[in-house]
Amino acid sequence: MKFSMRTIALVLGLPLAAQPAIAEDEAYVDNVEGWSILRDVERSGCVMEKVNENGFLFRIGKTEAGSEFGYVAVYTKDKDVNVIGGVSKDVTFDVDGERFYGTAKGDFRSGGFRGGYAEANNEAFGEALARRYVLTINPDSDNPLALSLDGTLKAMAATRDCEAHSLAAVGMADAAQQSSLEMGAVASWNSLISNNDRAARYAEDAFAALVFPEITKVGLGVGGEGGNGVLYDKENVLGYYRTSSLSFGAQAGAQTYGYVVMFMDQDALNKFTNSKGYELGVDGSIAVFNAGLTAEADTTNLKTDTVAFVFDEKGLMANWTVEGTRIKPLNF
Repeated sequence: MKFSMRTIALVLGLPLAAQPAIAEDEAYVDNVEGWSILRDVERSGCVMEKVNENGFLFRIGKTEAGSEFGYVAVYTKDKDVNVIGGVSKDVTFDVDGERFYGTAKGDFRSGGFRGGYAEANNEAFGEALARRYVLTINPDSDNPLALSLDGTLKAMAATRDCEAHSLAAVGMADAAQQSSLEMGAVASWNSLISNNDRAARYAEDAFAALVFPEITKVGLGVGGEGGNGVLYDKENVLGYYRTSSLSFGAQAGAQTYGYVVMFMDQDALNKFTNSKGYELGVDGSIAVFNAGLTAEADTTNLKTDTVAFVFDEKGLMANWTVEGTRIKPLNF
């Protein structure tokens, strides 16, 4: 589809939580499925953006950190585009035939970009963007704008991860918060090995343990989960880490759990600590012990160099999978 953008007072100016890519206070984080992930170094928010085949810069983001994806922004360097700064206008989003509605505002940006943003008034908009194929803005107008949604599911997960990591790094800057995390990790570790014979047996031979005392799952449908943890050897704190993953079928309200990863030899520990980003079950083999597996274990027959125990406030959990769980270091 070929179209012009003579009037762009329909999708226009980013919310405070996420300034455009040309802003000086943003940092490039990653490229996922063709989407660039950017972090606002001052506000800890993150956005995803890509340029379509007609040269328009599209952004998808959140109005504030921690909320659902809810706005789409469009910018161009075309000097013939007529943008009226601050002008608001109703806008229609068509996502593979499903329609959402919102309000757009025109805006100007540095670096020769002009355009703006539109925020949808339906919380289901973000999930539609993650799971559908084509977004068309104002489909019934003379100048509709179309964007392929290829890769949005993984890019949204990466954007959430970026946001969570950024917020965690800011929140952990205070030494008192580090101390609180360490105390929570120690309490979770002691509870695990005191109440589970298998965990206690593995702990005797482990070279190090990574303890995430509290991981929170949030969101409806396609949600996210994350939490902070501490890596210990037998005597010292070796570092702080952030775990995150995309969750499907999440229920309303926050749900919490924790997990411990034990590294059973030095090579496994080195591989983990030398990585900038580690994905469980992908970057190394791992055995996961869930509910009901409490008998004594013979570690001499272990066929993997890494084991994990998952727990909630009632004890070991069932039906937890490691696929898609990412761990990154927290830098203070």
